[in-house]
Formats: sequence, structure tokens, C-alpha cells
Amino acid sequence: MSPKPDVSEERKQQILDAAINVFSRDGFHEARMDDIAQEAEMSKGALYWYFNSKDELISNILGVFFDREFERVKAWDIDNRSARSLLESYSVMLIEDLVKIKPFFAIVYEFLAMVTRNKHVKKVIQKSLNQYIELTVPLFQKGIDEGEFKEMDANEAALAFGALIEGSLLLWAYDMERFDFAELITRNVKIFLDGIEK
Repeated sequence: MSPKPDVSEERKQQILDAAINVFSRDGFHEARMDDIAQEAEMSKGALYWYFNSKDELISNILGVFFDREFERVKAWDIDNRSARSLLESYSVMLIEDLVKIKPFFAIVYEFLAMVTRNKHVKKVIQKSLNQYIELTVPLFQKGIDEGEFKEMDANEAALAFGALIEGSLLLWAYDMERFDFAELITRNVKIFLDGIEK
């Protein structure tokens, strides 16, 4: 007999999907928990059983996104691939997932703007940064050790690579008509990797 599905997890995902719709439509500050409960077709009391606030909701939305990315990268076989190909695959995977949440981007930037004054936001961002460093530093170290990349500090290289991707997204946000974020990230990653190759 197969195990029963976890209804609470299904319900949580239903709420997160509803929150994405409401945040995308109304903006983070204008969105109300009442609106999210209505979108999720549940009572406000039931919503609060799962999430206490909008901050907690958006923290979970981004947490799920980041966790999924890191689990996928951890499953890669890094031993039989070059560091460059792994980093290129990472950027491609990121672009593919960003395309899926493109309508949610404006809310993500609202969320990030709160990082200095909201402990929930800060906690999510710090966790994702630590996960990013944990995953990418070994890739840069692999490239250095195998003579593929120039001698450098792997941690500093990983931070520069992350800043490049974040900066590309921010540049795209400044002028969405002028830039295509997928092309921008791909081009900038190529320039970066070309620059550190031995």
C-alpha cells in the first residue's frame, strides 16, 4: 500500500502559488493576507495556520526556489566535467528557472530592498548566499587545481561570479526593453570565464 500524500505540503504549495499571483498582481506592499486567502480558496484563519505574515510567505517562496537550485547542482557528477562546463551549466539552469518566475521579478526586487531592515528577508538571503558559496567555490577550486583557471582565490572568484549574475539581472531590471536577461547573463558569464581561463 502506497503512503498517503502529505496534504499539508500540497496545501502549502497551493498557498505559495496563490501568493505569487497576488504579489505579482498587486505588489508586495499592497497585497493583503485576505487577498491571498481568497486566491487560495481558503479562510484567512486556515492561511494563518500555515503562514503568519507576508514576510514569511515571500521568504518561503524564495527559499523553495533557492533550495531547488542547490539540490539540482548537488546531484551533478562534477568529477568528469570541466569546471567551465559546470559553471556554464549552472548559469543555463539559472536562466531557465528565472524565465519561469519572470512575472515575479518585480516582487523579488521589492523583497531584496528590505534586506537591511527585515530579519526574515535577511535570513533567507544569507542562507542562499551560504548555499551558493558552498556549491560554487569547489567548482572554481577544481578549475584552479586542474590548471583550467588561473591561480586565484576560489572564494573570491565565486563571489565575483555571483555578483556578475546578480548585477546582470539588476541591469536588466533598469531597462527591460533594452536588455534580454538571458542573453545578458550568457554573454557576461562567457566574458568572465574567458578572463580567468589559463
